[in-house]
Amino acid sequence: MPIGTDQLIDQFASKLSLSRIQAFEAHLPRRLRKSYTTLLTRYSFPSFDACGITFFGWEPTGTELSEVAPPAKGSLSELLLPAGYIQFRRPDSGSLDAVCFELNTNQNWEYRIVQADHEEILCNPRVKIRCELWPSFRKLVEHWLTLQQKGTPFKDHSHGLRHHHQT
Repeated sequence: MPIGTDQLIDQFASKLSLSRIQAFEAHLPRRLRKSYTTLLTRYSFPSFDACGITFFGWEPTGTELSEVAPPAKGSLSELLLPAGYIQFRRPDSGSLDAVCFELNTNQNWEYRIVQADHEEILCNPRVKIRCELWPSFRKLVEHWLTLQQKGTPFKDHSHGLRHHHQT
């Protein structure tokens, strides 16, 4: 029995998205966790604010996130990646600190989200973690959804999430 057009295109798009993520992950010390890769395989989006931090954009034509790995010479990621941190955001306060997944932790198959001091990286070439922001990406999303149910406004820098495919 032939599959429907929507299913056919969804399968095709998921393979394209997955290969893009695999190419990105090839430059990382460890693979990303499922909660975050699920977001990346299903949606493209410009940068946006949620829960006090600005997500890097993930768009087909270019993205801040894809500039993290492999790291550019002199970038924060040049020191963060070998130390086991992948920057995927920054605070929405305008701070230049890096918001990262801490790849050296594995709590229930998720990585902690921490804030790394950018001045320490640039001035003393070492990674200093200021604080844990969230125990996991999943916990951040759950908290954000709770805020949305209470009517907290969503700050969007452009047009928000664009759906890649449905499962």
